Order: sequence, then structure tokens, then C-alpha cells
Amino acid sequence: MFEALLFFLGLLGGGLSGLLGIGGGIVMVPLLLYVPPALGFAPLGMKMVAGMTTVQSFAGTLSGAFGHQRFKRIHWPLVAALGLPMTAASFIGSRLSVYVSEHLMLLVFAVMALAASLLMLLPKREAAHEAQLTDVRVNVPLAVAIGCVIGAAAGVIGQGGAFLYIPAMLYLLHIPTRISIGSALAVGILSSGAVLLGRLGTGQIPWQLSLILVIGVIIGAQLGSILSQRTPRTVLRRVLAIVIFATAIKIGIDVYQQANRLSELTKTQISHFSV
Repeated sequence: MFEALLFFLGLLGGGLSGLLGIGGGIVMVPLLLYVPPALGFAPLGMKMVAGMTTVQSFAGTLSGAFGHQRFKRIHWPLVAALGLPMTAASFIGSRLSVYVSEHLMLLVFAVMALAASLLMLLPKREAAHEAQLTDVRVNVPLAVAIGCVIGAAAGVIGQGGAFLYIPAMLYLLHIPTRISIGSALAVGILSSGAVLLGRLGTGQIPWQLSLILVIGVIIGAQLGSILSQRTPRTVLRRVLAIVIFATAIKIGIDVYQQANRLSELTKTQISHFSV
């Protein structure tokens, strides 16, 4: 039953990956943390979840990018300008992640998600006609800077970081919605691949559970990429904003609760020492 649950969660995460251009980790992390214990299964720790979503994010972006390439929605010069520096930064962050506590992982995740959701609340004007790849111009220095900053943070939490660089593409680089989604998946192959490479050999990836999750992800990403082409651009941005904001709030609450428990524990220890 637990393997069937992982497959279903992978299907859901993969569908969102293909639909919205995200690796799916921003949704998969809270699903893996809270759904199993809610259904009576043993809870998974944040480090195990981060390892599983490292594999899931790579599989989701790879499958989704193939789907969007069929519709000519990937701007490869943008992918190179944003993705290559992000890949290097993600690799460094992932190598350092073994020294980072679970509490800090959750805090970084919440801050990044909140920043992304705030960007998505900004209004965006787009042309009435569907933009083509030849219409897009890229600010390369800005794209490189964005890639470095987001990549470093994404490597620490084991995600490709698409939930942050899609809003950056939309509102800082001014890339059309569907091209942002398709290009984000191609960037995600590089960044999430670097995170996966950085975690190999560190003992942080439960491979058997991860592969079950990936089977659902691959199927879901193909279905999501088809649905993405048939969904209005405004709806795509609103759904992405809702997903990111809801996740930021949930993880933020958990960070606050953990901080309170740590504070109470510290007070108890000080009181015991005084006695």
C-alpha cells in the first residue's frame, strides 16, 4: 500500500511538473512529509524526503521538457544563460547540504517559496497573440545572476528551484508564460541533475522508494505537458502562484512550530541545570 501511495504521489507531482514547468518538489516535499502519517504510515524525515525529491525533480523535468519541446516552447539561449550558472551553484549547494540541519532546510525552503509567491502576485501584461521563440529577447547578465543565487539555495534543499526561477523568468526577465514554463523544465534538467550528482555517494537517497516515485512522475509529466498547452496563460500563472503560496505558508508554520519546541527544550534544560 505504501508503494502504491508513492506511485500516486509521483503521478500528481509529475502532472504539476508538466503543467506548470516545475520539477514538482515544491509540492512533493509537503506531500511526502504529511500524507503518509495522515494515512497511518510511518513519517519520513526531511533528509529522506529531500533525497527522494532530488531524483523525482530530475525525472519530472526531463520528462516534461520532452513534452514541451514538441510544441516548440523551449528557448535554448535562455536555458544556457540561466541554467549553466545555476548548475554550478546547485552542485556546490548540494555538496554542502550534508552539513545542514533539517530545521534549516525547512527554513530555506519556506523563504524561497514565499519570495516566489510574492513575485507571482504582481500583475503581468502579455500580448494578445501567442508569443513565438523568435519574439523573445534575453538579458544575459541578469539571467546569469539569477541562476547563481537560486542555484545555490536550490542545491541545499535538494530541489531544481523552478518554483523560484519561473517567477524570475516571468517578472524579472519578462519571458512569455508558455515559453517560461517550457524553458524552466529544460533549465531544471541541468540544475536538478547537478543536485542529484552532488548527493550521489552521500547516502542521502533511498533508491528503492525513489524509483517507485519516479515511475508515476514520468507518466504524469507527459500528461501535464499536453494539458499545459490547452490551459489559458492567466490560469497557469494563478495556479502556480496558489501552489507556491500554499506551500510557503505550510512550511513556514512548521518552521515556527519547530522553533517554539526548540525554545521550550532550551528553557527546560536551563531550568534543570539551575536546579
